[in-house]
Amino acid sequence: MSGKAAHGRAAEIIDEVFGGRRLVYSTTSFIKKPLIEALERIAAGGFRNVEVWGNNMHLDPRNPDIVIEEVELCRRRLGLEVVSVHAPFTVGEFGDPPAERMRAWEALVKESMDQAEYLGAHHLVVHPFTAGRDSSDREYREMVERTQESLLRLADLAAEREFVLGLENMPAHRNRRYGREVRELYDFIAASGRSSLRLCIDTGHVIFNNSDAVAELEACSDRVSSVHLNDNVANIHLDLHLVPGTGGLDMARLAEALRAPAFSGMIVLELDGRGRPSSIFEEACAFARRYFLGGGAQAEDSTSGKPASGGTEHA
Repeated sequence: MSGKAAHGRAAEIIDEVFGGRRLVYSTTSFIKKPLIEALERIAAGGFRNVEVWGNNMHLDPRNPDIVIEEVELCRRRLGLEVVSVHAPFTVGEFGDPPAERMRAWEALVKESMDQAEYLGAHHLVVHPFTAGRDSSDREYREMVERTQESLLRLADLAAEREFVLGLENMPAHRNRRYGREVRELYDFIAASGRSSLRLCIDTGHVIFNNSDAVAELEACSDRVSSVHLNDNVANIHLDLHLVPGTGGLDMARLAEALRAPAFSGMIVLELDGRGRPSSIFEEACAFARRYFLGGGAQAEDSTSGKPASGGTEHA
């Protein structure tokens, strides 16, 4: 299948890059559009592999506008592969009983797994969802234990259904948020003994937390199933999800880390349309062809054509 680029010519299909890593485009760029339109635009840009967003919009099981059979027919018509689904992560109210909120979240994740399986995907991105108060060390420990127990139950179910859960690191305005540090998620996964539980490293979230995204990937790549590739600017505490090369990512080092034998996961462009989804998508398409098909040794700023400056990350 060959999509049409914005300028009218057939878009070259982008599937595997950097020695066999799947390049995937997330529907987040078109979060305000219906899912069918988002898929059509992604296919027209030349992407074969898709991750479908599933919190409040698009493939959220609570979305009354979604007819899963129609999504599957659209996917087939466009020649797309849905390789991953992002599970919901906003559930209930802060004051709800913690155990009740955790049960509700687990139920939603299971429904997302059903939807993903129907579309042919066996990878589900999950946040380390927490419920409860954090006003003391004891309460925080209990909150983390609830989350970990829930993740272990979901990982066991995932194993039964031949799924992989990609546990995503979180941006945090405060120092104490479970999942803020990639390493604590890595250590939990390693100690769990569950092969169905892996890491999804969001590079923009790492920069949000004033850390080095490439160093985190290098240190943890043996347990990474997916990289949510997006850029950000340190010290401003905004989760911007910029086109890579327009923020603090060291693009040359990143290419080396993504090519390293220890990393065999997916590379997912998870970008925010920021009110102008069409132009952001054009920038993302240009970046993907230049960086992944053109060598990746040095990415240029996708709006100016100049090399990205990088260097805004903090180790």
